[in-house]
Amino acid sequence: MKKYIDFDGVIMDTYMPLFEDYLAKKAKGIYVDDTEHVINKNWQEVLDNSLVIEDAITIIKELNPENTAILTRIHSLENEGVAKIKFLREIGIKCNIILVPYPVKKTDIVLAKDNILVDDAIFNLDEWYSAGGIPIFFDTYKNNIDGWGVENKKYIKTRTLKILKKYE
Repeated sequence: MKKYIDFDGVIMDTYMPLFEDYLAKKAKGIYVDDTEHVINKNWQEVLDNSLVIEDAITIIKELNPENTAILTRIHSLENEGVAKIKFLREIGIKCNIILVPYPVKKTDIVLAKDNILVDDAIFNLDEWYSAGGIPIFFDTYKNNIDGWGVENKKYIKTRTLKILKKYE
């Protein structure tokens, strides 16, 4: 059994550093394409201004790197992908880092069947479940609702990656 961990909203809270200026422009009625915004954002700056969620980094370091991987969707390889890889390696993360190009599904990149995915997005968990995987909802905002406003109605939920220790 392999354990896959999403990055944004599970390991790091990147939302406000990524979208604060986007939301301010939108509030003023200025149109900004959200995908283009994410592609063009300085991801090193985003990560420098993001907080680690709970004890995610410590726990990932304690998990077996042979059966644990970071599975993160990216909008650009040379910007977002490189920044995430450098960040994780610099803080001592030894497990595999698997980049999922936007708009490819995580289930198209890795085998979900009988493997675990911890993610904060219900649509990713739905796809994982449909492919025979074991989905775990990471309740980033402690309200059982993901960042897109979808309520978690059927998946185990957690607020810490400690849940993965029982699958070691």
